[in-house]
Amino acid sequence: MKKQTSLTRVTRKVTFGAAAIVAFAGATILTSCKKEAKTQPGAVGIEGLSKAEVAAQFYQSGTHNGFFWSLWKSDGATGTVNYANGAGGNYSVNWNGFNGNFTCGKGYPVGSASYKIGYNLGTYSNSGGGTFGWYGWSRNPYYEYYVNETWGAVSPHTGTYLGTFESDGAGYNVWTRWVTGKNIDGGDGFRQIYSSRVTKVTTGQNRVITFANHYNKWSSLGYTLGQLNIPAIMVSETWGSNTNGNINCTIWMQ
Repeated sequence: MKKQTSLTRVTRKVTFGAAAIVAFAGATILTSCKKEAKTQPGAVGIEGLSKAEVAAQFYQSGTHNGFFWSLWKSDGATGTVNYANGAGGNYSVNWNGFNGNFTCGKGYPVGSASYKIGYNLGTYSNSGGGTFGWYGWSRNPYYEYYVNETWGAVSPHTGTYLGTFESDGAGYNVWTRWVTGKNIDGGDGFRQIYSSRVTKVTTGQNRVITFANHYNKWSSLGYTLGQLNIPAIMVSETWGSNTNGNINCTIWMQ
């Protein structure tokens, strides 16, 4: 496969991660960071389609069994992506011959520093770039944040390394980078902050993300998130050329 850039490439997509929330055709869209060329909010990516038609084709979200869910695909993406909501906090996604970026997942309509998320990653395979973990945004200041539990063939480890700490029995490396692309409200620039497990999680086990541990660690390093009244999800994200994968995950509130 063609090697792609990591989560923190300067150019970014306006999506739900790869991720940002943008006002598009009158709807609020949760999106992710761009791995390919930058796409402006409201741009028409397929010739002959209106903005509303493009939005309907490439972004979907809703609620299911009390959870918020979202699926976003980059404009012009090709290949097959199948997302499905299961019982409770379960969701699955599989893709084949996919070219472009997509993000999807299940979580809550607003984020919180105090969330303690339980999850079980039943299956995980990803031949492209991208990540799996807890994901969201803040405003004032603008941050795009990740707690990376595992990732695909291309590592998300880039930017400025800030050190290692422990949370929920695992070691995490902390990274940050300033991105010059558009933030979730269409303004210029935002900061990414993320914790990545030193060792990727294995499948089939119940695990916990105590988000307060990450929030407090980032704050101690001088990177305090702003307002968290934006959706937060257990994200599955990929990018690349001719990628294939399969993910099944269940989340719950501890």
